[in-house]
Amino acid sequence: MISRCVTGCVLGALLLAVAAPVAFADIMPVSLSIAAPRGLPATMTSCDNLLRQFDVAWPTHQHALHAARARKNREVGAVQCREGHYADGVRALRRALHDIGVKPVRVVSPPASGGAH
Repeated sequence: MISRCVTGCVLGALLLAVAAPVAFADIMPVSLSIAAPRGLPATMTSCDNLLRQFDVAWPTHQHALHAARARKNREVGAVQCREGHYADGVRALRRALHDIGVKPVRVVSPPASGGAH
């Protein structure tokens, strides 16, 4: 009887782990995982993703200790990105996220397809 409960619990947990992302896909926030990792060139896409990450996190982190500084860094970063200074903008946006206690999302970009096989 105990093994049946354990088996049922394990199968239930496995099913939940596999089905939950699919079931809640419509209400889960947009993926924010394309900010340029350190060492790779920053782009407008990096800026957009960090801005989106900040804006999504802001409502639940607006009372952080350094919230005012974070808001200023967010605005500075947005201006720098709009002006094409992506590296400076990304730096300011990362500082803004750190100021509200959020770790900036980083993912390694996929390798470029090219001539070498």
